[in-house]
Amino acid sequence: MPDGHGFRADPGVLDGIVSTLRNAAAQLDTLGQSKPPAPDAGDASAAVAAILAKLADSAGQLVVGTEAAGDAVADGGKAYAETEASAGEAVTSSGGR
Repeated sequence: MPDGHGFRADPGVLDGIVSTLRNAAAQLDTLGQSKPPAPDAGDASAAVAAILAKLADSAGQLVVGTEAAGDAVADGGKAYAETEASAGEAVTSSGGR
């Protein structure tokens, strides 16, 4: 977020984003584990089963992507905090405030 002097990332907000992404991935993964069998659709049963399989695969990829996004935000937040602390120490040790 802009703070008038550049940008600032609130660690609490970043933690909330990470939590939201990871919880969403976990909930979607849980739903994917309980998918129902393909319905009896007569002559279209094979096509319906193939469509449902594609949807399940896409949902699985969404889980993987959402987990990766959560990890990326967590890693970025950690790097930001470490850089901010290091910069603060450098300013303080050079006589700044």
